[in-house]
Amino acid sequence: MRFRAVDSFRGMAAIMVILFHLQHLNLLSGSTFIAKSDIFVDFFFVLSGFVMTHSNYDRLTNLVSIKAFMIKRFKRLYPLHLFTLLLVLLFELFRYGVNRFVVPLSNPVFAEDRSLTSFIANLTLTQSLNLFNDVTWNGPSWSISVEFYTYLAWALCLVVFRKNLLLLCSISFSLLAWFIVRHNGSIIYNYDYGFVRCVYSFLIGMLTYRLSRRLPSGFSYWQYSGAEIGLLGLTVVAVSSFTHAESWLMPLLFALVISVFSREMGVVSKLLVNDRLAFLGKLSYSYYLNHFVVLAVMDLLLFKLIKLPHSGAGELFFVFACLACIHVLSVFTYRHVELIFQSVSPDRASKTVTEMAII
Repeated sequence: MRFRAVDSFRGMAAIMVILFHLQHLNLLSGSTFIAKSDIFVDFFFVLSGFVMTHSNYDRLTNLVSIKAFMIKRFKRLYPLHLFTLLLVLLFELFRYGVNRFVVPLSNPVFAEDRSLTSFIANLTLTQSLNLFNDVTWNGPSWSISVEFYTYLAWALCLVVFRKNLLLLCSISFSLLAWFIVRHNGSIIYNYDYGFVRCVYSFLIGMLTYRLSRRLPSGFSYWQYSGAEIGLLGLTVVAVSSFTHAESWLMPLLFALVISVFSREMGVVSKLLVNDRLAFLGKLSYSYYLNHFVVLAVMDLLLFKLIKLPHSGAGELFFVFACLACIHVLSVFTYRHVELIFQSVSPDRASKTVTEMAII
């Protein structure tokens, strides 16, 4: 079973993260919703817990099953992570050439966040386990690092606790509550305590799936429609207005959104299951990992070298050019990098040209 409406949300959340990294533009700087859209990373974590519980909870019974699960997750996550890491390396070499032979750059080349040590850590997916003082290389990959080890911790705990969720969650949420209280309610961490942030949201996603399957679904189309519209409005308001001290509540809101929209029973979810929107969800991982290097390349080329003016029209052109390049690159990486270890359907290649025209 694929949760198509929620998949569409995943794609839109990835686009909001892209816009978050463009908030320095005058065109977008006035939007508090965009300024706080990095919180949608927690949407990914909650959704991951929801989906992993749906697809793997019953399969994780012993160490052998954990090994198979982790190999499968590694094959899904690592190819694109490695590809984008090498892209960032190539871009840094390009910057070195520009800085030496064309025009001096304001940001240093091969700075502390792009050192040999942090490159090796990125290769081992350990770059965000509180080893460095900032995000390194392909910045957004911090979440891939912590999510990979969250998968491992979750699978091991299910086996060790023999799926006694009452005991598992009592211990886990007691420790997480202690952390949240000690950090004044904030879960906005990445390179340092990103693992804790991911575990918190992932476990909420797991419980959401387990509880939502037991709740009655005998509500009408209009009741679901009202709930969906209300949740969309609440999400916009909450994302625009939450503070760090309230950030621990956001995964709970995302869990409610996922629970309601996963049933695909209301007017909004019926729109979201459209194939074109659902394809955005398929591209979301590529959007997320590709966008950082694309934005950096486009900024260097358009603003630094070509001298595109920072006018409203210039910045609007920059935004659409970036989104188009991210989309085209993501179609390529989804088809030829992400799925390199996955089973390939016969018509995969034939769909690529059509899919590239979606945005």
